[in-house]
Amino acid sequence: MSWLKSRCMLLPPRCTPNGAGALACLVVLAANALSLPGTAGPSMSIETARFITNVIPHSNNARPIMLEARLFLPPAPSLPMPAVVITPSSAGIRFEREIYYAEELARAGVAALLIDSFGSRGVSSSVRDQRLLTRWQAANDAIAGLKWLHADPRFKQDRIGVLGVSKGGVVALDTALRVRRRWMRVSHLGFAAHVAIAPGCTWVNRSVETTGAPIFFMLAELDDISPAKPCLERAQKLTAAGNNGVEVKVYKGAHHAWEALGTRPIFNARLENYSKCIVMLTDDGRMISVADGSQIPGSGWYDWAQRTCLTRGGHCCGGTSEIKRQATDDMIAFLKRNGF
Repeated sequence: MSWLKSRCMLLPPRCTPNGAGALACLVVLAANALSLPGTAGPSMSIETARFITNVIPHSNNARPIMLEARLFLPPAPSLPMPAVVITPSSAGIRFEREIYYAEELARAGVAALLIDSFGSRGVSSSVRDQRLLTRWQAANDAIAGLKWLHADPRFKQDRIGVLGVSKGGVVALDTALRVRRRWMRVSHLGFAAHVAIAPGCTWVNRSVETTGAPIFFMLAELDDISPAKPCLERAQKLTAAGNNGVEVKVYKGAHHAWEALGTRPIFNARLENYSKCIVMLTDDGRMISVADGSQIPGSGWYDWAQRTCLTRGGHCCGGTSEIKRQATDDMIAFLKRNGF
C-alpha cells in the first residue's frame, strides 16, 4: 500500500492508508480530483454511509460488523434513480478499479454504493490469504448494501444492481443464486442486475437456479487467476437453467485486473491462485471435490486446498486504455438495456 501512503501525505492525519481510513483517503482524493479547476458543469457528490452487515448466525458472518461505504451520486440526478452496489476485489478498494467504476456509473446517471468490506474489518487485502475476507462475508455485505439502498426513497427499489471484480465478481454471481439467497435468508429483495468482472468460476454451487435477473460475465482472454473457460461453461449452465438474461464478453488480450493500465502484465508470485481447485457445493452446503468426489471438511477447506490444488502466483494488470474504455462502455450499456 506504499502508493496509497504517498498520496495521503498531504491529507489530514485521520486519512490513513490502513483499515477503514483507507477508503476515506481514497474518496477524499477522488473528490478533490472531481473539483479540479476548469471542470465544466455540475459535479457528482459523495456521501458516507454506514450500516450493519447481513448477519447470519452460526456462520463466519455471525458478528454484526458495522460497514463503512461511500455513495457516489450523479450530478443533478432525476429521482428516484437507479443504483449499483460495488463490492471489492481481493486487493481491496483501488483508484483504478472500484472508485473508477463508481465514478463512471455516477456520470452515467447511476448511483454507486462502494462498500469497504476490508477496512470495516481492519484488513486491507486478501490476495495472499483468502481467509481474511471470504466470499460469504462479502456477499452478506452486498446484501446489506441492497437493503440500505432499498430503504432510501432516492433510489428505484426495482433497479438496484451489483458489480464486482474478481472476488467481487464471485459475489455478483453468488447473489443471483436462489440457493445462496436462502443461505443468506433473503426472500423479498433481489438485485436487478449482476455484473461479474473476471470472477472465479471453479469453486461453484451445483445449483444453477437464479432469480432470473440479467447477468453479465466480463472475462479476460489471458486470465490465469480466474480463467475465462470455466466462466463460459458456467454462463451456459445458467442460461440452460432458464436465465435468458445471461450475457458474456471475453476481452481479447486482457489479463486479470485489466483496469490497472501498463505496458505489460505483472506477475505476483505470492497471490493465492485457486484456478485448479474444482469444487461443487451442494444445496446443503457440503463441498465436493470434482476430481475424486470426496467431501471437503467445512472448517478445513483451506488446508484441503493447500494440500491438493492451491498454487501461488498469477498475472494481473497491464491493461490498455482501449480495453478499459470498451469494457466500461459495455458495462454501462448492459445496465441501460436493463432499465438502469
